[in-house]
Amino acid sequence: MYNVRAMGKVHVKFLTAFKEIAKRDSADIDIEEDETVEKLLDHLCDQFGEEIRKLIFRRNGSAAGNLVIFVNGRNILTLNGLKTRLNDGDYLILSTPVVGG
Repeated sequence: MYNVRAMGKVHVKFLTAFKEIAKRDSADIDIEEDETVEKLLDHLCDQFGEEIRKLIFRRNGSAAGNLVIFVNGRNILTLNGLKTRLNDGDYLILSTPVVGG
């Protein structure tokens, strides 16, 4: 587990492959002051292991291009990307694209 001096919590909803790997629908994650989406993703990797890390990050350490992340209903691409700051009580949805017909 990671050491965090918690200033709040973010509720993370797992969809698609993330749900299968985490073996749960959601998790409440402690966050620090000035926590970003990127830092939260690191925490999730520490908590849920290498399988989630492979979904989130490429081998070179950059974020995978197929991530779909919403904070409070807004795609982070319309906010500040991975540098989007999180606050106590925020709701994050983590998914990969869903294709169907």
